[in-house]
Amino acid sequence: ARLLEAVFEADFLDCSYGVRPGRNPHHALRALRLHIVTKKVSYVHEADIRSYFTRIDHRWLYKMVAHRIADPVILRLIAKWLKAGVMQDGAVIDAKEGVPQGGPISPVLSNLYLHFTLDLWFAKKIKPQARGEAYLVRFADDFVGCFQYREDADRYQRQLRERFARFNLELAEDKTRLLAFGRFAAPPQGDWRAQRPETFEFLGFKHVCGKARNGRFAVIRLPSLKSRRKFLAQTHQWLTEHWHWRRREQQEHLSMQLRGFYQYFGLHHCERHLNAVRREVQRQWKHRLQSQGQRRKWSWKRLRGRPWFDLPFGSVVHPTV
Repeated sequence: ARLLEAVFEADFLDCSYGVRPGRNPHHALRALRLHIVTKKVSYVHEADIRSYFTRIDHRWLYKMVAHRIADPVILRLIAKWLKAGVMQDGAVIDAKEGVPQGGPISPVLSNLYLHFTLDLWFAKKIKPQARGEAYLVRFADDFVGCFQYREDADRYQRQLRERFARFNLELAEDKTRLLAFGRFAAPPQGDWRAQRPETFEFLGFKHVCGKARNGRFAVIRLPSLKSRRKFLAQTHQWLTEHWHWRRREQQEHLSMQLRGFYQYFGLHHCERHLNAVRREVQRQWKHRLQSQGQRRKWSWKRLRGRPWFDLPFGSVVHPTV
């Protein structure tokens, strides 16, 4: 895996941020924000690949690897690994497509597949053909295209389906769309309340057109409803399974979970949503205490006076993203 990563790292383009050393989701989020805020972006195309990891075509993937690596020993090992199949219901199935998630070289190979299928194609065909500015930001199989003109965005959307079909990939139509977004998509006189542009989601954040404190256009990123619900489902499940733990131990674990949530979602404009999640976790905890069959009733006033019930507040962790 390290050998493949070292070989292909020099080839990967700047628009790619997933499964690469020194790059993380926050770098991708920052790049997308800068494209929209500082460049001439009026349209955003968000896309979702249906069952990406199970649809990677082995023949194409082998050709992509062989395009850069000539060592027959390494090529045979990769071919053998791809032909090994996957375990399903106790039986080994010989797969001709897909890479097993969790495999040591799966992240590099899945990133390589989209490098050839999407990144290079966008850089060598879409951008040169565009009448205006065009940008791509990709993290693993999650990607967004940004365009100055609608005609360029429409052409990209049409050709993307054809391009993916050639490589055995398919877009999830219900999660793929083109929308007007950016400072040039703002309503007259910046009256955001009168007609606010649509929103889109990327890497767990809902992206909204808004204003900074100085009155200038800004891209507001907020934890998406799906992300918040997923996290709260995890805390609810944990409380259900660990109701018998001591309260101090519960406090320590819930605090650790919240800090992890804050660490990822701690961007500007997110504090209110972070603390709303904190309050919901406390509500779950209160409900669990009440359902333990104890005689005493835990009112909010009584709980807030207990040091063991206190949980950390959210704050901005990534001020420059």
